[in-house]
This record gives sequence, structure tokens and C-alpha cells, in this order.
Amino acid sequence: MQRLLIIHTPDADLKDIAEGIKEGAETQGFRVDMKNTKDIGNGISFYPYDLIVAGSPTKGIFKGKIDKSLNKFLSESKRTVGSDAVAYVKPRLFATNKALKKVMAALESQGCIVKNFKAIKNHQSAVEFGKNIKI
Repeated sequence: MQRLLIIHTPDADLKDIAEGIKEGAETQGFRVDMKNTKDIGNGISFYPYDLIVAGSPTKGIFKGKIDKSLNKFLSESKRTVGSDAVAYVKPRLFATNKALKKVMAALESQGCIVKNFKAIKNHQSAVEFGKNIKI
């Protein structure tokens, strides 16, 4: 059974999106764990996971900032180098693409290999995204 780790920030909308991705991925037979970036202590090892899915809300209208807790979570994670990853954001006006690039850059700075990226609006589109995850 393939394992998937979904990382989300404390934002309620992002938790809902993460749960949608989980719901969709489980229909494919994935074993899914979810981690909130605010609940990190000693860091989590990416080693047991076949795919890491990390996301943030898009902050700002133009600059595409992401939640700072995601960068902190990723920097404290262990055995990240070579891990396959997917980046996602909740879209917001003109800043969506910049925010996606920042999530991808945060993953890549830890040595992850970003295989896919997506702006996900709501729970239903997250379920569809989860149903189509490929490793």
C-alpha cells in the first residue's frame, strides 16, 4: 500500500482542501496521513512516504505570499532529499501562480522533487485532485 503525507497550514479552508485530497486519494488505495504545520515538534521524517503533498493559502492580492509555518515545518522535516512531492495552494486573485512557485521552491529547497502542482478552490475539486494523484 502506498503512503501519502498531506501537509496543510492551520487555515480552516486549507484543512478542508487537505481532507478532500485525502478522501480522493483513499479511493485509490493510498494510506494517508495528515499533518498541520502548527503541530510540529521534532520534525517528521519523509522516509516512509511515497508522496508528500504540501499546501498553503495564497496570501496577498499580488505578491503571492504563503503561510510562514509551511517553510518552518519543511525545514524541520527529516529525510526529505529525493522525496516526490506535489504543491498546492488555495487560489486568490492575481497572486496564485506566485504562491504556487513559493510552495514549490520551499519543497525543492529541502531536496524534494516536485512532480505536480495545483491551485485548488474547494473541497470537491480537492477530492477530484486526490482521485487523480499519480506516483
